Amino acid sequence: MRFASLGVFGCVLAGTFSLIAGQSGKPAVPVVQFDGATVIDTYCAACHDGRRRSPSGVVLEELNVTRIPANLELWARAYRQLQAGAMPPVGSPRPDRAVYDSLLASIEQAWSNGAAKPAEFATSQEIAGRLATLLWNGVPDASLLQDAQGNRLTEPATLERQIRRMLADERAEAFVSSFLFPYLELDKLSNADPDKKHFPDYDPSLRDSLARETQLFLLSQLRDNRDPVELWSADYTFLNEQLARHYGVAGVTGSQFRRVQSSPERAGLLGQGSVLMVTSRHQHGVDAGYTTPATRAKWVRLHFFGAPLPNGFPGAEPVKPELPITPQTRTLPGEPCVTCHRNFFPIGYALENFDPIGRWRTQDQLGPVDASGAFVDGTPTDGVIELRKVLLQYPEAFRTTLAEKLLVHVAGSRSTPETLFRTRQILRGTKDTRWTALIAAVVRTKTGG
Repeated sequence: MRFASLGVFGCVLAGTFSLIAGQSGKPAVPVVQFDGATVIDTYCAACHDGRRRSPSGVVLEELNVTRIPANLELWARAYRQLQAGAMPPVGSPRPDRAVYDSLLASIEQAWSNGAAKPAEFATSQEIAGRLATLLWNGVPDASLLQDAQGNRLTEPATLERQIRRMLADERAEAFVSSFLFPYLELDKLSNADPDKKHFPDYDPSLRDSLARETQLFLLSQLRDNRDPVELWSADYTFLNEQLARHYGVAGVTGSQFRRVQSSPERAGLLGQGSVLMVTSRHQHGVDAGYTTPATRAKWVRLHFFGAPLPNGFPGAEPVKPELPITPQTRTLPGEPCVTCHRNFFPIGYALENFDPIGRWRTQDQLGPVDASGAFVDGTPTDGVIELRKVLLQYPEAFRTTLAEKLLVHVAGSRSTPETLFRTRQILRGTKDTRWTALIAAVVRTKTGG
């Protein structure tokens, strides 16, 4: 039973790669002939043999490739973890990138062949309504209605033109406020209430400026029609004097925001105080002045990779809330804490040079900041610059996460395993990676099961 399970993991042993067209005109995905016994022992048995406990609770017998269509929830979980490079865990033998890619494609193909319903495509009238709701949180205007009535929104060039026009409109701020901010959890920023005891110079207007910086940055990326992956790497932001002073940037005066070149440490979302603040502790009390690696790591895992953290073990030792939390997590016992934590805590460690309100620091309350760590595959992540480089090695993980969230938002539904695999089908059929192409693909495709 064990060697018949998870045969897809063994697909790489035979080394015979081919491309076969999906059924019903679906985009082709790579499929591999395989023999899985050795690969199961190498990559899976250490955690999933039923004798040693995995935080997921999954055993090999459940991971049977012949039953993917009947167990989509399990395989969707596995897909997310594999696409994120989060499995196998730290210290375990790992396949190379080609193996991961072939494995993911094989899972997709099994869904396509055995569980997928035919994709359904929206009419021009439906596209107009979906676009207006998504980008403006409103109704179609005269221009959009005219193209819808002429059945032109099913034409790629017309649809892209309309998307670019709508993003340039001031009403596109609704796309940021109703989709991107909730997706990034920045709608929770207003709940942050830093304690003056720890941050005597803090003022609520700073929180508003942090939100405005990210809003202008997101709008700029949309209107310049960039690849969404650049949200994590763009070398510019928008500052006014208050925020520039907060970040230690010289030469910015006045209350007006203007585009400013970012330092390497501040590139993309991970350098913006809104993100750093919403992923820190800010309730009044003894624990209000510290960052938390778990919260920041969880945020990156969910919003970049779309991969939730493993289930926690009960009985973990508590930290001392009167002291900085992050250094304490480095001294927790190996079992049951560090063995699991080292698979994701270092993501949060790499952001330790940013304090709870987004200022750069080299010292915390206990001494020099330690931002060292390693990604689950062993790649060093000593600080935000190295962490960003690691993240950018997984662009498809972020595209999948974002596109799936968009698809769910447009459909007004919830995410299901079918949504994940439909998202992958959409992305494989979309060669252009810019915002307009992604939005077009989403609004013209219904989930279809």
